[in-house]
Amino acid sequence: MKKLNLSITNVQNISDFKHEFDFETKSLQCLVGKNGVGKTTLIKAIANLKIASVFGATSAPFIFNSGSKIEYKIDEETYTFSYNDVLDALDSKDNIDNKVKDNILFELPIPHGERFKEFEKLGRIDAKLRTKIVDNDYEPAEKLSSFLQKIYKSDKFNDLKEVELENKKYYFLPQPNDRYIREDYLSSGEFFVISLFKIIQQKKKLIVIDEIDISLDASAQVNLLEQLRFFCKEYKINILFTTQSLALMKTFSTQGEQFLLYMTNDSGNVELNNQSYNYVKSVMYGFKGWDRYILTEDKMLKNYLTYLLEDATELLEHTIIYVGGADNTVDLMKRNSNEGF
Repeated sequence: MKKLNLSITNVQNISDFKHEFDFETKSLQCLVGKNGVGKTTLIKAIANLKIASVFGATSAPFIFNSGSKIEYKIDEETYTFSYNDVLDALDSKDNIDNKVKDNILFELPIPHGERFKEFEKLGRIDAKLRTKIVDNDYEPAEKLSSFLQKIYKSDKFNDLKEVELENKKYYFLPQPNDRYIREDYLSSGEFFVISLFKIIQQKKKLIVIDEIDISLDASAQVNLLEQLRFFCKEYKINILFTTQSLALMKTFSTQGEQFLLYMTNDSGNVELNNQSYNYVKSVMYGFKGWDRYILTEDKMLKNYLTYLLEDATELLEHTIIYVGGADNTVDLMKRNSNEGF
């Protein structure tokens, strides 16, 4: 599974979308865009390769019509899901290679993500967990403990323990008198990070996560991405996630990576392009309170203009924005003419 060419036609708010994902990069990729452009639809389209019922289970009715179709070209194989009017859903006659299914994991946002389904399961196995704890039948969770310490910069998780039940691993913090704090008793952010750790440890080729920043403060978000980059390289995996967090987007600027993917939707025609952090910040969040904006192609020009203007007096209020590349600079100018951000 080296490349995925994905085509989406007439699904929810996407009339036409085509993009090639390269999984040879072993990278962390950030998908951003304004609300309603189709980010979650794209995530579900990828998840549909693994579980064909994902749209039916997580989307509102009537998102499909007679022209709805999703086509996947993975390396040399092509799989097509077309609208079935009997099922009122997308259906495929193609047999998807099990190797493809086995190499994809996904995590959807509330209330559909796997982490939300774990709450009921943890309650069900609590008696068995308690027995294991009383019998001291557990191990130090060293790897997860280290992972959490690097994200939260805290020694809170030094004594974290690991129990295996029903071929799955569960985690807890022991307390005096055989009491314990189960993983789902931790904060929602901490529980999400533990769930994410479990997903990554499966070492699938592609892991897709919608809304990765939920319940995490800005510092934890940035630290999490640093650890995810490490896992991408160590396990040779790819992680694609969506976010609205500027803190997360900015790390792609400081790391010099080209995997900040900005999604636009022009009357249903959706595009996904690599963009600089400053470009995305400008389009998504806008700037207020300035009389003039100076757009530059590179940091050197921004620094030079700042130097030239630093001693000038009686200037209009202005800001200098490094956008990145002539094409991006011109595109940003044209978009502002239309959208006035």
